[in-house]
Amino acid sequence: MTTEPYLTTEQLAHRWGLKPSTIKSQRSRGNGPPHYELPRIATPAGEKRVRYALSAVLAFEEANGIIPLNP
Repeated sequence: MTTEPYLTTEQLAHRWGLKPSTIKSQRSRGNGPPHYELPRIATPAGEKRVRYALSAVLAFEEANGIIPLNP
């Protein structure tokens, strides 16, 4: 069984050299790579619930000419 790597909002923000609030704002407007929100029951208290599949991030970067500052 293989598991795909995922990024948190903070990790994606670091990758792109942005603030996490900018990523959250883009997400709320429907911009940015597709994301997945983990159910509350499956997430330990205090852990971030939003994830971005690395393959989706890479595809989004390629499609939009984004070069990550911190790959």
